[in-house]
Amino acid sequence: MRAWVLLFAVLWYLTGGGALKIYVKLHRNSPILVCMDFKRAEKETVDPTYLWIGPNEKQLTGNYRINITETGKLMVKDFLEPLSGLYTCTLSYKTVRAETQEEKMVKQRYDFMIFAYREPDYSYQMAVRFTTKSCIGRYNDLLFRVLKKILDNLISDLSCHVIEPSYKCHVVKVPKNGLIPELFIAFQVNPFAPGWRGACKDSIDCEDITNHNILQVRISKWCDIEGIFLLLV
Repeated sequence: MRAWVLLFAVLWYLTGGGALKIYVKLHRNSPILVCMDFKRAEKETVDPTYLWIGPNEKQLTGNYRINITETGKLMVKDFLEPLSGLYTCTLSYKTVRAETQEEKMVKQRYDFMIFAYREPDYSYQMAVRFTTKSCIGRYNDLLFRVLKKILDNLISDLSCHVIEPSYKCHVVKVPKNGLIPELFIAFQVNPFAPGWRGACKDSIDCEDITNHNILQVRISKWCDIEGIFLLLV
């Protein structure tokens, strides 16, 4: 079912022209790529042939990784980073005049930019609140930048880093107290810091190691992270 949904999504996108950008998770199969636009798919196509060219500018043929059907649909299995790039399909077909049987060859080209991406099985998301001096001025912005650098240094030995950090300052009315300015801080710990490949050794996808590193951040680094927040604010 998923494959057919992706197939028709690609067909629909192609009505607008241009290269279709597709992101495929490493070691997963690509969606089915269709060598035909939506309008052409709704019409009769005479003597169609399909020519797929890969990122290395060589013709693609069917093998254990490349699956091309007789109707020109392409799927790349177990997608890897070196397979990223431009995939081009040229559809050739004939138009035939019924009265004279005159034939005309027509060619159309379709471009797909396919990129491999990594996504950790585990990531560590954190949201905390701390009292600050004020919501006015640059103090909180400077504090936040320093905090991110310290956190990155703290977890760098596990090949992790902080991504998508954000903060907002709100004035909170606490019961039986006055107005208190508080920082609402959120960030995510990701196991793909620069140099993370060095920890993979002979592992193919490194998932066991990256998953372990994230768990180590949560277990062994949490007290240090909490202490940093308390010291800075």
